[in-house]
Amino acid sequence: MRELYGTTACAGLALGPAKVLLRRYSPLERIVQEPLRETSLFEAAVVVAKDEISKLVERASDQDKAIFTFQIEVLSDRGLLDEILGYIATGTGAAAAVERAAGIYAAKIRSIPDEYLAQRAGDIQDACRRVVDILDGRPRERLVLTEPCILLADELLPSDLISVDRSLLLGIVTAGGSTQSHASIIARTFGIPAIVLAGPEILSVADGTSCGLDGALGQIIIDPDEATYARCAHRIHLSRRRSLSLEKLRDPPCVTRDGERVWLFANCSGPEDIQKAVDLGAEGVGLLRSEFLFLGGALPDEEQQLSFYRDCLRAAGGRPVTIRTLDIGSDKTVAGLTAEEPNPALGLRGVRFSLAREDLFSIQLSALLRAGLEGPLRVMFPMIASPEDLSRVMGVVETVRRQLTEQQVPFSDKVSFGIMVETPAAVLMAEELAREAAFFSVGTNDLTQYLHAADRVNPAVQAYFTPDSPAVMRALRMVVEAAGRHRIPVSICGESAGDPDTALLYVRAGIRQLSLAAPSLLEVKARLMDENILMG
Repeated sequence: MRELYGTTACAGLALGPAKVLLRRYSPLERIVQEPLRETSLFEAAVVVAKDEISKLVERASDQDKAIFTFQIEVLSDRGLLDEILGYIATGTGAAAAVERAAGIYAAKIRSIPDEYLAQRAGDIQDACRRVVDILDGRPRERLVLTEPCILLADELLPSDLISVDRSLLLGIVTAGGSTQSHASIIARTFGIPAIVLAGPEILSVADGTSCGLDGALGQIIIDPDEATYARCAHRIHLSRRRSLSLEKLRDPPCVTRDGERVWLFANCSGPEDIQKAVDLGAEGVGLLRSEFLFLGGALPDEEQQLSFYRDCLRAAGGRPVTIRTLDIGSDKTVAGLTAEEPNPALGLRGVRFSLAREDLFSIQLSALLRAGLEGPLRVMFPMIASPEDLSRVMGVVETVRRQLTEQQVPFSDKVSFGIMVETPAAVLMAEELAREAAFFSVGTNDLTQYLHAADRVNPAVQAYFTPDSPAVMRALRMVVEAAGRHRIPVSICGESAGDPDTALLYVRAGIRQLSLAAPSLLEVKARLMDENILMG
């Protein structure tokens, strides 16, 4: 028996046989030919890879289609292709040139904090790995599961999980990866215990070896002895009993012991996420990230956006859905839209980008207003910093409404428009903003970053990134008081709301709507329902 440790990607317990996915191989057998021949081989491999990925698009779920469409766009990116061809021209073999360029490109975006955007680094590696495998004559069908197992791998890529029966994944452990990788996102969405950055030793485990996994501790127990196995099994039994007891809380409203009503919503990226959140008791969607639509390479037109928004509203089954308008810039880059900036976190992002590209913004607003006929819809604008920002944005909304009326295109006049409070300026101007906004939604990720001047993706200052700090709590109270005077609701939609202790602090600060990752809903609900809020 031995124990290894990594970084928690999703808490939970698992016990079962190991299934090892090992891609490591030696490149020593590669024979490098003259550059013109290597160039021809590379270009042919790209054509084959695009064709294979197109077939994956046909098999993918609606949410995963955009991932593979993006991968096709990666293999059409002129900058990436030119860099690879440049390496080949200097005598580097095509496969090695692709690996080198992919590593450089992926490294640029590996630290993206947004869980639904961070997978871009994995997508680049996945697309390029396919080209490398074609050049090396290796098979591309990566993973087939026939029985429940704990999956051990160097790093899981999107195509590894596209055809897998996820119900067979008891747990996931990767030697590398990150908490924001595609595998980690899948794990959190489906509640699969997962650990990343466990180190290369995990890859020496033989297929079928019994393993225990504690996602919360980041612990993997390999070949546990009889007593340890029994303890693991007992803990899993208790965890399942806990899950069953929490299931009883799925339908009742969240009311604290002293009678305070708290509404619990979910953060989502598409119809599948929404359906799972509803099944877990979400009372609606507090944050739908519309930028996911823009990551497929080609910009979605109005009809494509309309179809997506309608599907999301239908999946919610009459529950309210809050959609955030396009939030790109800073660490959320989109090829062809965002440009390099010297200080992107303070640059052209959120509504600043939307106002600079009013053509794109108007198309999105038109699709949203039309989709509002499908169900209760709220639209919120990210990175609002002043009443002037909100006034300009609402001016565009009025223009779009007028155009739809003139064109006799049906749309909803019941869509409400609010703002994300995620800058210190918005906190200080909350009184004025509350006069015009229909609601506030506090983005604690960015608000914490800006209040503490601590880059949320910089490990060196993680100790300063504290979403429950006195400064953040004081800012929340200022926002709640301003909203209360103007009788508009305030919600939290940052990841920190998924922590029961932090969620309790937010509610005691006056917040009555929380939006969080769906798997955390019942744990947070149980904690809040067991507490006195006003006298706590």
